[in-house]
Amino acid sequence: MKKTISRMCQMDDWIFEVKMVRALKVRQHGEPYSAVANLTANGEQVYIDSHLSISNEELSKEDFKTIYRFCELMGMKHISYDRIKNGVKSSKVVDIVENQYPKSIIRLVK
Repeated sequence: MKKTISRMCQMDDWIFEVKMVRALKVRQHGEPYSAVANLTANGEQVYIDSHLSISNEELSKEDFKTIYRFCELMGMKHISYDRIKNGVKSSKVVDIVENQYPKSIIRLVK
């Protein structure tokens, strides 16, 4: 995969680095969204801080694949998250392998 999203840009004497992302599950920006996920970048790793959906569903496999592809385009190497199931917390780290999932179109929105 050749296309990437730059995590840093410079303007004048400032360098801006993307450290946090709020991802909204919605077809069109500005419409009501059905889920939100907060991601935090640290080095080459992204941590999924939280995920909340209007139906209280867990993050689906398809939704995770979308986050995975986004992180791959950001040049990340790992995704980590915590899950609580039956009252037991577990942590997981997923390595990002280039071209693991099919490409999707990324477009900038206002």
